[in-house]
Amino acid sequence: MKNALMVGLWMMFATATEELNESGERGTLVLYRRKDYFSSDFTLKINNQEVSQKFSNNEYIRVDVPAGRLKIETEGGFITQKQNMAFSVLPNETLYLKGIVDYDYLSNALYFKRTDAEQATREMSKTKLDETALRRIE
Repeated sequence: MKNALMVGLWMMFATATEELNESGERGTLVLYRRKDYFSSDFTLKINNQEVSQKFSNNEYIRVDVPAGRLKIETEGGFITQKQNMAFSVLPNETLYLKGIVDYDYLSNALYFKRTDAEQATREMSKTKLDETALRRIE
């Protein structure tokens, strides 16, 4: 829960200003979850566009996104806390984000942590593509 507090504070400051990309440059965002003890599904939104309604264990999503600051929102069922995070993507960059579920006594939440490409490739080797997920964010 200590990590959740730190991430929350960081998100509060990171989302204070949003940068808009008006140049049309794009990057790629890869979000993934490894096998977890609980199998909660999460709704995932990027820049207020719903990307997936059931982002599950052992899945990954590859999304074409505008370069610049992105707002990522996760939420789930009645015991899941809604989370807002912000990340920046450079033009032509592929950004890997690992999904981490934080469990508390009566609730849970899905956070994302930036991961390097080599580690993400290893960890994603046994995951499958979420075929229902949105592929491009405008």
